[in-house]
Amino acid sequence: MTAGDSASLPEGDDPRPAGEITWQDGDVPFSPHFGDIYYNPKDGLAETRYVFLEGNNLPSAWQTKENFTIGETGLGTGLNFLAAWQCWANDPNRSKRLHFVSVEKYPLSRDDMIRAHKSWPELLEFSSQLAEIWPHETMLPGVHRFDLANGTISLTILIGDAIESWANYGGAIDCWFLDGFAPSRNPDMWDPALFRALAAASNRDGATLATFTAARIARDGLEGAGFEISKRKGYGYKRDMITAALPASENAPETAGYQISDDPWFNLPTPRNVKSVAVIGGGMAGAACAAALKARGCAVTIFEKSDQLASAASGNPIGMLEPYLTVDDAITGRFYEAGYRYSHRMIKRLSDTGRVEAAFCGVLDLGTSARKQERLDGLIARLGDKPDLVRAMNCDEASDCFGLPLPFGGVFYPSAGWVNPPSFVRALCDGIDQELSTDITAIEDTSDGEILMSSTGQAFGPFDAVIIAGARETAKLAQTNWLGVHLNPVRGQISYFGEDVVHQAHNNASIKCVLSHKGYVTPARDGQHVFGATFGRDDDQTDLRDADHDFNIGQLAKVLPEIAAKLSPEQLEGRASLRTTTADHLPLIGPAPDFDLYLASYGDIDKGKKNARYINAQYHKDVYICTGFGARGLIGAPLAAEILASEICALPLPLEKPLMHALHPARFIIRGLKRRQITV
Repeated sequence: MTAGDSASLPEGDDPRPAGEITWQDGDVPFSPHFGDIYYNPKDGLAETRYVFLEGNNLPSAWQTKENFTIGETGLGTGLNFLAAWQCWANDPNRSKRLHFVSVEKYPLSRDDMIRAHKSWPELLEFSSQLAEIWPHETMLPGVHRFDLANGTISLTILIGDAIESWANYGGAIDCWFLDGFAPSRNPDMWDPALFRALAAASNRDGATLATFTAARIARDGLEGAGFEISKRKGYGYKRDMITAALPASENAPETAGYQISDDPWFNLPTPRNVKSVAVIGGGMAGAACAAALKARGCAVTIFEKSDQLASAASGNPIGMLEPYLTVDDAITGRFYEAGYRYSHRMIKRLSDTGRVEAAFCGVLDLGTSARKQERLDGLIARLGDKPDLVRAMNCDEASDCFGLPLPFGGVFYPSAGWVNPPSFVRALCDGIDQELSTDITAIEDTSDGEILMSSTGQAFGPFDAVIIAGARETAKLAQTNWLGVHLNPVRGQISYFGEDVVHQAHNNASIKCVLSHKGYVTPARDGQHVFGATFGRDDDQTDLRDADHDFNIGQLAKVLPEIAAKLSPEQLEGRASLRTTTADHLPLIGPAPDFDLYLASYGDIDKGKKNARYINAQYHKDVYICTGFGARGLIGAPLAAEILASEICALPLPLEKPLMHALHPARFIIRGLKRRQITV
């Protein structure tokens, strides 16, 4: 359902919440707000097959492609997705992978989705898999990416308004399912702006479209966006329906939606047929990139300078899996919100099969200062009606939740918890070639591909693409050495104490969840609690320091004084490692810009030439970057890897364009040129 809140109601009726549904004829969902059903109760599946599958020449259309992408304007119950999936699965000549991208402003709950699916028992094989991955908790606005059928099916859901969502998404859509409540019920959606957005998000080689209606508002809007319209006999009692085709972009006028990019410096390189990929760095980011590309059929080799994977910050025994929710719509919050839910699904799946050590015990975030409490109050004001995501707790409630007395209240994230990062890295790298104790010092572009050179003079390759996913390695390679001034090392030391300390201080009580304050403390793992951590900027040493243990004890004393009183620095064990951060607290994810060519191409953008037709971005061929996560690698790296795998393998992107631009490595060049901090 992608309707707008302002849909008209019959005179005399009271407004109903736009996302509310009732049930008709047993298991047929109905929207009182829009006065319409979600699908034809007599034969909705047959209508879907006739209108959307046959209307887009499926399955024939995907049989000549390795990847095929369907776009939709209203997911609703998922009927169209399930029908397309079944058709694809039953076709022996199908494409290698199927991608389905849909918008939904008011997503159904998991229970309502399952109930609606009872109407189609013949789709049970597919609907049961969709129900299995469908979130139990509220789906916040933004992009949600799900993998099904061992990675051969991807479902990307844009939670939000159809027009706004598609206008901010670049999808290279091959065919469109133009679905939603009827134009008479929800005219706001059937706006010319929607059709222009669909044209802009279409594959540049052309796209097809089908819709159940032949209403004038749809026909005129599609024609105005550059689609060539045809009429077809409608399904059942309907006289007509529309099918349409969008010509390839080189034949389409700019007025049809193919306009020159406002931000050509962020345009992605044209993907090649990538079969082999080298990943430099064996930590969380590198492991996630390797796994994402292996899932796309690429042969991947990881290069790690240490003698084992997860040797740096990813080697900590426990990492917090905590959402980064914000009180506003800031870019940083939007990225890490999306990253947390993607990581959580992945880690939960691996944990359920015993491949990753994790506990989803929840995270309690304390309001340790007036400023911190104000932020938490703002968070509850935004999300207080979603206790499945976050709930407020007073001091007594927080103490009961944690298992020990606490001096502050705060908020509790029930789905969160902790992860053993090394086990996660090992699971991601299972079955992937590894070159350990190999320090890569150069990437050489040759006619056969990219050659990697080690510090000992050994050559590896050629590879079709290279991902630089190391923390400090990025600034040492020629293609990315300009990033050295934008990547800042941060030393972090954690400390350990035994669970017997908790028992002695609090009469055999136990810590039941992760506690986040100005530091953090975890439940026991193998008899040890982890607490910390220091945050030493511009410190690139990893020696264990009593002074840092003392700092961690001091932070702990503010919330758990009885435990802190039993600890002394010289008795503690711990671990120190380096994290790499950026000035804007966002990672660097994307193709590696050619710094000199960027300056040559965009050196005058500070002059405000709004209509200047700059050339597309210039990159180091087949070199990509994935670094700069700071302390948020657990909730950032897996989604970053999905972004890069999508860019490299020409798949629909898992984030909207404003976020993609905010993560692009070239942002520092463009920002510097616009602010005249970089001069040509």
